[in-house]
Amino acid sequence: MENGKHKPLRMCVVCRKKFYQNELNRLQCKNGKLTPFCGMGRSFYVCKECIDKKKFINYIAKICKISKEKAKEEVSIFHFPFYNE
Repeated sequence: MENGKHKPLRMCVVCRKKFYQNELNRLQCKNGKLTPFCGMGRSFYVCKECIDKKKFINYIAKICKISKEKAKEEVSIFHFPFYNE
């Protein structure tokens, strides 16, 4: 806690570790497409370490209800903002 303010903890769907909310990437699946969270609908959090893991593709396929091949394609097309850091 910083200055008495609550910092929300969230869990990465891949490694299941808990992080502060601002340390994770919030994504969602809309019509089988991977997108950043737009404020409506269900979403999930992924830590920066897990984005490069093979397990991430499996989770995206499961969460978005698409094939693993399609999930690989979605991840390669999607530009994560932290890759430009």
